[in-house]
Amino acid sequence: MISRQVFTRLGWLLFVVLLLLGLRQYTHAQPVPSRAIQARYGAQLVAWTRTQLYLRELTGNNDAPEIDAWARANGVALRSSWCGLYQWKANKVLGLPTPRGAAGSYNWALDPVRTYYLRNRRGTLDSLKVGHRVMFYYSNLGRIGHIGLAVAASRKVRAGRPARGFIINAGNTGRGGGRNGAGVYDLFYASSDIYAAANWNY
Repeated sequence: MISRQVFTRLGWLLFVVLLLLGLRQYTHAQPVPSRAIQARYGAQLVAWTRTQLYLRELTGNNDAPEIDAWARANGVALRSSWCGLYQWKANKVLGLPTPRGAAGSYNWALDPVRTYYLRNRRGTLDSLKVGHRVMFYYSNLGRIGHIGLAVAASRKVRAGRPARGFIINAGNTGRGGGRNGAGVYDLFYASSDIYAAANWNY
């Protein structure tokens, strides 16, 4: 039978161990920066996308020197879809975090802290800000299949009403590209097109 004194010592020892583990976790947790800092990162992400609007695939097979370099850096097969790689590069340029498997657009929506909107499941697009990521669901894939960066709200109704859509900057898109082929474009998407939204600005 364990004496009360031994039991008390074990209790205190367990308490100290748990306290130290908690402090260790606390010191490793990154504080969430202010909204102003997040907005500044959002503006810097948009500024970087302005420098990429020239980027086009060479042959229409997910190929270009920049795209190939991003794929190699991520251990992704060449000629793979590159919309996620493009978003990875944007965050890397600014020293911002990216999800594991950033080449897959669906991986940007897996973090339950950063992903504040999932259609019919959680959140609202009212929280969407410049620099946030938006994801699009493809029924033929049965999952998220494309990702872009919100660069501006597009209000086609009178002031004070919610945005009806957003201007999204995305890579690996041919919509609106015409004979120029797939590349980086700013495109309008209605709010109803957006399946998920996440904040990777910190």
